[in-house]
Amino acid sequence: EPYAFWRRDTNLAGETGFTGDLQQTTVGIRLAGKLRARLDYGIEVALQRGSLGSDDVEAWGGHWQLRQTLPVRGAVRLTGEYNYASGDEDPTDGVRGTFDQLYPTPHDKYGLADQIGWKNVHHLRAGVEVTPLTGWPITTNYHSWWLADRRDGLYNAGSASIARIAAGAAERHVGQEIDVQLSRALFPQLQVAAGYAHIFTGAFLKEATPGASYSHPYVMVTYVLLAEK
Repeated sequence: EPYAFWRRDTNLAGETGFTGDLQQTTVGIRLAGKLRARLDYGIEVALQRGSLGSDDVEAWGGHWQLRQTLPVRGAVRLTGEYNYASGDEDPTDGVRGTFDQLYPTPHDKYGLADQIGWKNVHHLRAGVEVTPLTGWPITTNYHSWWLADRRDGLYNAGSASIARIAAGAAERHVGQEIDVQLSRALFPQLQVAAGYAHIFTGAFLKEATPGASYSHPYVMVTYVLLAEK
C-alpha cells in the first residue's frame, strides 16, 4: 500500500522565531502479510520533505511488527513491535527533523494510556493476547520509550510537546508502561471494554518533570447504530 499526503498550513513558528507557511509531503509504503510458522508481519516507512518558510523539513518514521499465533488452547497470540520517529538534532539549524505524525488517532499504538506520540521516539512493545473463554479476549502489553534525539522534546498523542531539556537531556529513557484490557461483544451492535495502564517514569521524565508515575483505568461502551446482523 503506497501512499502520499500533502499538508499545507499557515502562520506557523519556524526554528528562529519567524512565522511562515508549511508545505510538507509525506511519502510512505505499508507492507503486511503472512509467513511460515503461524507468523504475520506489518512494516511501514514514511519519509517527509518540504519547507516551513526558510526552514527545510527532513524527517521520517517507521513501524515494524511481528506476531505469532500459538497452536494451543486460548488462541494465544504473541506480538513484538518496534516504532521509530525522527527528532530534531538542532533546534536552530533551519532543518526541521521532528517527524509529523499527521492526523489519525494513535490510540493504543504506543501505550494504552495514550501519553506518548509518534514523534522523536524509539518505542519497543511486547504483548500477549489470550482468550480463556470464547468471546473474552484479554490483552497485556509492555512498552518502553526513549527519545530519538536528546535536544528534542517528548510529544504526547496530540502532537504537543510536553517535556524538553533545552540544552539536551542527560538521559534518553522516557519510561515504561504495563497495560491490560478486556473486551466483550454482547451482540453485534454493543461492545463493552475495560482496561488499566500504568506508566513508570524513566530517567528523562525524572530530569524534565517532577517524575510522578501515571495510572489510567477506563471502562468503555460502544454502540453501533447500523451493524450487520
